[in-house]
Amino acid sequence: MTEQNSNLPVQQAEDGAAGAAAAAAQGRSGFKNKAKILAGKIWKARMAYLFLAPLMIGVLCFCYYPPILAIVRSFTGWQIGASSPNYTYSFDNYIRLFQDSVFLDSIWNMLYINIPKLIIGIVVPLIFAEMLFWVKRKKLSAVYRVMVLLPIITPGVIGTYLWTYIYRTDGLLNGLLGLFGADVNISWLNNAATVIPAIIFMGFPWIGGTSVLIYMSGLMSIPVEVGEAAKLDGARTMRVIWSLHLPSLMGQIRYFLVFGLIGAFQDYGIQVVLSGAGTVQRDIINSAIMVPGYYMYTQAFSEGNLGYACAIGTIIFLFVMIITAITFKVFNAQKFELD
Repeated sequence: MTEQNSNLPVQQAEDGAAGAAAAAAQGRSGFKNKAKILAGKIWKARMAYLFLAPLMIGVLCFCYYPPILAIVRSFTGWQIGASSPNYTYSFDNYIRLFQDSVFLDSIWNMLYINIPKLIIGIVVPLIFAEMLFWVKRKKLSAVYRVMVLLPIITPGVIGTYLWTYIYRTDGLLNGLLGLFGADVNISWLNNAATVIPAIIFMGFPWIGGTSVLIYMSGLMSIPVEVGEAAKLDGARTMRVIWSLHLPSLMGQIRYFLVFGLIGAFQDYGIQVVLSGAGTVQRDIINSAIMVPGYYMYTQAFSEGNLGYACAIGTIIFLFVMIITAITFKVFNAQKFELD
């Protein structure tokens, strides 16, 4: 009896091991069966996958591989023209980055420039779309919509060049101010105190493009019966806009906010145009209107510090990802309601 009791734990251990082995074998068998089923489905749709392959290969090569490589190389001392490439991995670029006064100042410059532009880009087209929505004559409304789209014909670079002439000492802005008796002789883009307001004002009146039409599509999707019921209940125009239109347009507002924030971190086209035009002093570009994107560009293609530029790009990517996630969390179009 004692011998049987002593052999009992051994028997239980053997049974447990056998059960685990059987479960593992069953798991492998189940995995193989699923793999065979998946392979069979892929083989049946092989022509579709064959036609998709060039597109997917292009996406992997040109959309995913470069940013992944940039993140990896951001930990190295990668430089253009280096006799012996330094691919030693360390956090030196990131330590240097957060001690770099130019980079830290560029973040503030980006906020000073892009927060007003973002607010203007959301609010002004919304106001114009509301005004257009309340136009009673459909033909006149259609004419206005076409006029809103016409500025798209002009490339953005050309528009920036035109504004550089407006802001010159002998430009249109100083001429208009002179008509009102103001004796001004300001080069608006070469003055550290006026260059940021001048950049913000570029694109006035800020309604050209598709923004107004996107808002209009949201307004036109609101059932007519809902608007008529609100009017019958005594709701005035501002009440209808606040309680009916704005909640219905939260999806569009979130769209403009997310892409506006992404563009704020990534955009440095104005700096490139102004530096190439030769009308703006180099120290103004490198200090007063330096933004992270342009700093990354100069470090990569002017200084040759590709590893450092990759670190800047990685930080920009992290900022964009975090802010986008917060924006989607806060501006949920289905749950956002106005009292």
